[in-house]
Amino acid sequence: MEPLTPSKRLIAISLAVTLTATAGIVAYFQLSKKPLSQMTRPDLPMLDLTVKLLNVDDQELDAAGSRIGDIEEVPAGDERCPALSGGDISSATVVSSDLRRPADCPRKATWTIKKHPVAFTLYFNQGQTFLNWWDSQPQIKTLLDNRFSRGLFFGLLQSLKVKAEQLNLQGLQGEFLAHLLRDAIAANAELHYDMAHGNRGWVLSYLRHDSAFAEQALPAMAGLLAGSGYRVPKLPEPILEMKIGFQQFFLTEYQHRIYLAQSLEAMLNVIDSVLPMYDHDPAPLNLTVRTEAFINHLLPVLTGSPTWNAQFNFDLKDGKLGGLVLPAGPWTRQLHGTLFEGVLASIPHDAFAAVAASLRLPPTLTVDDWRKVASEGPSTTTPGPEPGGLALVWDFDADNPRGAIGVIVANPAEPQASQAYQQYLRNAELSAECAGGSVFLAATSQGLLTRMKEACARQSLSILDWQRGSDKQRFSSAQLMTFVNPGAGIRELFLAGGAGNAQDANEFSPRWQQDYEKAKAAMRQDGDKLFDSLPIFSYAGKVSGDSEVSLEGKWVAREVVK
Repeated sequence: MEPLTPSKRLIAISLAVTLTATAGIVAYFQLSKKPLSQMTRPDLPMLDLTVKLLNVDDQELDAAGSRIGDIEEVPAGDERCPALSGGDISSATVVSSDLRRPADCPRKATWTIKKHPVAFTLYFNQGQTFLNWWDSQPQIKTLLDNRFSRGLFFGLLQSLKVKAEQLNLQGLQGEFLAHLLRDAIAANAELHYDMAHGNRGWVLSYLRHDSAFAEQALPAMAGLLAGSGYRVPKLPEPILEMKIGFQQFFLTEYQHRIYLAQSLEAMLNVIDSVLPMYDHDPAPLNLTVRTEAFINHLLPVLTGSPTWNAQFNFDLKDGKLGGLVLPAGPWTRQLHGTLFEGVLASIPHDAFAAVAASLRLPPTLTVDDWRKVASEGPSTTTPGPEPGGLALVWDFDADNPRGAIGVIVANPAEPQASQAYQQYLRNAELSAECAGGSVFLAATSQGLLTRMKEACARQSLSILDWQRGSDKQRFSSAQLMTFVNPGAGIRELFLAGGAGNAQDANEFSPRWQQDYEKAKAAMRQDGDKLFDSLPIFSYAGKVSGDSEVSLEGKWVAREVVK
């Protein structure tokens, strides 16, 4: 055999190195694509679930077209092997050491999931762009370092600080969940909130093949952190349950996405209700709010569809908020030229949220008229160019921690018709008029009604006074406007129950009471700093197309509102 020349020997060595490296890369990706079921330890306790679906009225739903529901019935059980059940029912049993079951009893359970539209989803279309923006905002660090924030999110923040070394995860270092969260955001993450499951309704999903850290962390999470698991027949992979720090998590993989949730029920509802969005909006960040989660029977009448999604796009650029995109429908054809100024003047400047449209609500609609609207939808007659106005105000106060709703109706053509609107109210005492009778006010609480009346009478500030009146023209010339004031809402939400009220404590009070009141005062002060630093998200504009409505967004700084 002819000996290899130095050049041929070099080529052979290079080829061998290339083949070895290629084989290693292929082996790595084959390993990284290993399903979750092959990563779990053999002795992991598993419970087979038969999922039953209920609607909001606790009526059983047909599971035929569901991605999680099943029509199979679990055996009723007996004294030796009692039947197991769980989920969104009050009579759930628990699989624990307190429930003594023979080892040969079937590990099967009926799990009830309450089907409810997922309230909103935050889409990280350009995750790395969002992370770069987040890291470049000094005020965000100030918010996170606020004592109120640290106390409010104590459990989550402590869990984010748990290091991989503390969890005995070999090959991983640093704050485990914090690293995983940033990596997930960069991998086209979707953050869902299922309001039917309260504070445990958060569900995060992200593309597995776009997350390098997830591929490294998944074997450790599935093999070491998982303490138990669940199998749903229609899902290809098991759902693993684990605890990290103070937080309990559920993890699975579905349609190439990793799902991480705070509750099993919220995870299953999200998987069954929301398919991943593959055609992403060009905006770096998109918030889709599903109105059907809040309003039911009114949507088909006004929009012609049982679903109606509002999409908030965030540009993540200085001075630019982004736009709000709404589906058009029969309701848009009934908009007058502009909003009546008296409607805008009746919205308190520090309300939590409001939406106003240049619609006209006649004061003389009969029961038959309402039935016609319900069956045929809004009138097809084109309204005139004169101003119109109908607004809903959502607010919180000390007497109504759940929130109060206000209604503002403009009827400038018939200023004496305000009393006719009282026919729609059960309690006429919670109504008033202003602007010479051209604006009718009603609310679910006396406090909110008083605030709206004082704003309309210029005895207090309204949204027309924002930024020293510079937004007045933008709102008055629009057909639609809406805003959310997160600082106002969050303050009432988290300082409710007496935390926001100062009690009498003097030098003669017990030491513990004095210290307690000082701590509350410090918390209120830190909370006020936090809430006042949050801007107001406002949107306004006109209808320009038949398929969708686009409203321009603008930040409103709270420090110039007061």
